Amino acid sequence: MSSALEDPVERSPSGAAPASPQGVDGLPDEGVRLVARALLVRYPGTDPAAPAALALDELELAPGRSVALVGESGSGKTTALRALLGVVRPSAGTVEFGGVALERLRGAAARAFRRAVQPIQQDVDGALDPRQSIGAAIAEGQRAGGGAARDASAVVERLLDEVGLPASLARRHPHEVSGGQRQRAVIARALAVGPSLLLLDEPTSGLDATVQVRILELIERLRVQRGLGLLLVSHNLGAVARLCEETIVLYRGEVVERGRTRALLDAPRHPYTAALRRSVPEIGVPFRAPLSPSPNAAEVDSRAGCRFAARCPHAMAPACGLPQALMPIDGDGTRVVRCVRAPELGALNPLA
Repeated sequence: MSSALEDPVERSPSGAAPASPQGVDGLPDEGVRLVARALLVRYPGTDPAAPAALALDELELAPGRSVALVGESGSGKTTALRALLGVVRPSAGTVEFGGVALERLRGAAARAFRRAVQPIQQDVDGALDPRQSIGAAIAEGQRAGGGAARDASAVVERLLDEVGLPASLARRHPHEVSGGQRQRAVIARALAVGPSLLLLDEPTSGLDATVQVRILELIERLRVQRGLGLLLVSHNLGAVARLCEETIVLYRGEVVERGRTRALLDAPRHPYTAALRRSVPEIGVPFRAPLSPSPNAAEVDSRAGCRFAARCPHAMAPACGLPQALMPIDGDGTRVVRCVRAPELGALNPLA
């Protein structure tokens, strides 16, 4: 695979081992876990016969762990993120923090969740109050995390330095700085709360290529130095390869493949994963045409069977028209795929 898709970092730039994450409100680190089980989300007013907006069998995020959700627009990535934050209530299944369902969190436990789990929004322009200076926004986060008001100035300066911004930026307003600086300020405000887990929704969207690389370098460094858990929602497979150890591929609301990022991108086992990988432009690699469906694809009822069948070059009736379950394709169960033909197709060449 091209060097454009890099391995996730394992050590800090200085060579030091990753820092141990701090517990939340005295909880042991094993309590700072966000877990989704048998998660099903249907939005009100949608056709009950239509596929759910999201069907996620399992996702676990803990300090030091990095997971990516990838897929096209409409695949359910943002729905998953909103469910994990408690913004969307699941139709079935649970999202738990520290072993307690989000809807049952109260008092100190609810405050611990809000501090431990911090989102980084895709819309950096809407993430900061235009009436507030950047310093005031970060100080607000510091107070929300239980910090003393008298320490706010020193904390703001330290956090700005940590994300690569000068202290003088604290006096400026969002419209007075660049998009990359706004994104760094949003990250600094999230860090002010003292989180253990960051949920990032397309954190480099709308930034030019050079700024994207620098933001990814920043997130990578913070992950290692602070021992953070990351959930990255992204179309950018280069960012996914760089930051995340595990990847979950979503198509039309359901998981079609899950596994270690490097293995999944190098040797995809689902045709949709291979198509996503093929979409990454690479120097020296000729243009690769979009998928050409199999002549048999029209014979497959994708409403009852594989949802990807209509676009799949390997679709065959009747096998692909039957319900598709996630199946393990390795000995330890860390790699699963939702494709009945996966055993016979083997590893797919994403460059073909």
